[in-house]
Amino acid sequence: MPTEPGRPRNPRGGGQILTVFALGLAAIVGTTVAFLPRGPKPPPISVVGGSFRLESSKGGVLDSRTLAGQPYLVFFGFTQCPNVCPTTLADLGNLLDAFAKEGGDLRAYYVTVDPERDTPEVMREYMASFSDRITGLTGSPEAIERVTRAFRAEVKRVPLTEGGTTIEHSLMVYMMDRNGGFAGPLDLEAGHGLALKQLHRLVAGGRDS
Repeated sequence: MPTEPGRPRNPRGGGQILTVFALGLAAIVGTTVAFLPRGPKPPPISVVGGSFRLESSKGGVLDSRTLAGQPYLVFFGFTQCPNVCPTTLADLGNLLDAFAKEGGDLRAYYVTVDPERDTPEVMREYMASFSDRITGLTGSPEAIERVTRAFRAEVKRVPLTEGGTTIEHSLMVYMMDRNGGFAGPLDLEAGHGLALKQLHRLVAGGRDS
């Protein structure tokens, strides 16, 4: 189980929930990590996303250029996130397994926002608890910052009242089309029925814009 940032790995309580912010779109809210307050007008869909080259939990380096021609999903989080991240990863894994049973084939990438602690080894051990259809990605702080900026993901490290720190970050699951463009957010909150329709539309080349 993830542990509290800044402390030895052991069970912990969560951080404080803040006002939800996700490019003006509704998303899942947890008990310890949440969206940052609403800021300037969200950018248009066309400017969300970009190329990346990060270390994979499955070994080696993943260059997003190798994903050209195939849609995929992106989700940001960190291994010491106690509630929202593992819950979303488990739910997403179940969804992708259900999608595969319907003949679909789609991969997801979990990008850490805590690269100093989430080394390739840590990511490999952590991702072993979730679906093999989801790959963990990490890299240098500079590389991770470039990715979060490209995806317009909000990330902020904040202190906890009981000591240590936690990370507030965007919780959206990004659907990326076969050209690497943002096709819209995946709505896990509405249930797998709707989410499966979104995935079929994504693979067929449609957008949720």
